[in-house]
Amino acid sequence: MLSTTLSSPFKKAAETSLNLGDKYDQLMSKLAKKNKEAHEWLLSTFPDQTELADFAKQFMTAVTFAAQVAATVPVEAQVQQNLSALEEKQRNKLLKQITEQELEEIMSKMVSYVNMEVGHLPKEEELYLEQQLTDLLGFEVVAELDGNRLNHSIGIMGGEQHLMRYPGDTLSDHDAYQEAGIAPQRGAFGWFTEDGELTEKSIMMEKYYFAVQTLYLPDWNTRHPELKPWYKFRKMIAVNPAEGIAVVGVVGDAGPAMWVKKQFGGSPEIIREAKIWSPKSRGRVILLFVDDPDDEVPLGIIDLKEVIHNLVET
Repeated sequence: MLSTTLSSPFKKAAETSLNLGDKYDQLMSKLAKKNKEAHEWLLSTFPDQTELADFAKQFMTAVTFAAQVAATVPVEAQVQQNLSALEEKQRNKLLKQITEQELEEIMSKMVSYVNMEVGHLPKEEELYLEQQLTDLLGFEVVAELDGNRLNHSIGIMGGEQHLMRYPGDTLSDHDAYQEAGIAPQRGAFGWFTEDGELTEKSIMMEKYYFAVQTLYLPDWNTRHPELKPWYKFRKMIAVNPAEGIAVVGVVGDAGPAMWVKKQFGGSPEIIREAKIWSPKSRGRVILLFVDDPDDEVPLGIIDLKEVIHNLVET
């Protein structure tokens, strides 16, 4: 005999259906009171309660999908931006490593150059050195300028005394490294003055002066009237790669003598501040001309390590 009572699950579903029906009727009644036009539109469009329920499901599905699309596009764009930024960071890191390696290689080559026999580099290596230093420093550096070349561009630099900058100049008037003493006569290229006046520029020229062996140039005796004014206060740069230091100075004196076994001389400031005679350097330097016709390159010390660091960061 079949039971006339419903099982518990079916009974619960029936009760839920009845409750939803009652709620639907209640809502439609409220809508009729508040918005008669909307109530009439719903009745005419969805005469059956089931049709309205199906439409509601479809509408919610569409809204959910649209929300997912709207949310997904920005996320994908953000992911792409993050990937691009990561790729850029990796590229920059790689470029930085390459730059560091290249600059370290240049410094390593210069260290090997200064430990070679004094004189000049083979032409190909000399051109390489000129180009690398020019790129590194931002101004033109050459072993030969206007057809003029010293007998050595690689050699040993000895320490010199202070030079008198003007008639009557004394050691006590020099503000640093007075223990180096002062030469009894003026330098081979004259006083360090401008129109007879001691200026800030002329003070710097004496501070950072080089002595070069012009007297041993093969054409010095025949071209002396032409060569002396050309070399006078000619701007040059000494590179001490062992310490990672360079110094820009001017030709201020002639020498040293051949028997000294040194090819260049440097002022007390150059020798000390550029660490020319540190245990690593042992006086070995590269000395080249600075092509600076407009006198824009300042005299003084250049920290090559700092220059390289800035280039790498850039």
